[in-house]
Amino acid sequence: MRRPLGSILLVTLALASCMDDRVPLSYSLDTGRRLEYRLRLEADITRTLAGVSRAQRVRATFRAAQEVLQLLPEGGVETSMSLIPESLLVDGRPVEVGADQEFIVILGGDGRVVEIRQSAGDPSEPLEPVGLERLLPRLRPVLPGAPVGAGDTWASDTRFSDQEGLFSVSSRSRLLQLGVVDGYDSALVRTTYTSPVDRRETFANAVADLNGTDVGAQEAWFALDGFLVRASGDSVGSYRVTFTPPGGEVGLQPVEGALVVRLHTEMELLSEGPSGA
Repeated sequence: MRRPLGSILLVTLALASCMDDRVPLSYSLDTGRRLEYRLRLEADITRTLAGVSRAQRVRATFRAAQEVLQLLPEGGVETSMSLIPESLLVDGRPVEVGADQEFIVILGGDGRVVEIRQSAGDPSEPLEPVGLERLLPRLRPVLPGAPVGAGDTWASDTRFSDQEGLFSVSSRSRLLQLGVVDGYDSALVRTTYTSPVDRRETFANAVADLNGTDVGAQEAWFALDGFLVRASGDSVGSYRVTFTPPGGEVGLQPVEGALVVRLHTEMELLSEGPSGA
């Protein structure tokens, strides 16, 4: 069941009008720090081929973990991220959840995703249209890395790479308010983003060339100690798709179609601290 952010017990901090009422807002990227979350995905997927549309509803729950492995000489850090599936429903029916997935993710000093390397695991077929690699950068806001106050805004344009090629996300964020959430002094950050998609992805029975755009918004409570506490986001990805057979089988022609993915995500912190704590 969804738990709206507005239902969280919130103790609003008093904010005066002077410039001193600004808070530093940046990620803590200490080596060995481990964060563990519960991630919930709700995806409504519509595929259209030859004028015929088919809808599918996917609900998935993961345990997601991030551990900082090392500081990088050029700034930022190398991290290990894992997605451990707990449950998967397709059109209301339980299906096999699939293997764990592990990623090596390079983060910039402001927390933005710079590079993704998938080291193990493949997603279950129903989750392939969601694009878990493309989802990772949108689960966490890019932060200003400087003191900000309620009402301040900042923007970011991020280009990063994964095994399928280049990818970009343009976002604009605003600090809405300060408060205490789950015992952490936190800031509520609202982010809207646009992400053009022009890439090739391999599905179970075909190779797909996708061209389109993801647009979305997220509200995230971010602890002033430097980590995400909880977040909720919604997005719509609309793509033109050209499907070709894997391996280029002779005699089979490409098929043109469309793909629309409406996605709701929720992240909730389960634990934070040093690795092995």
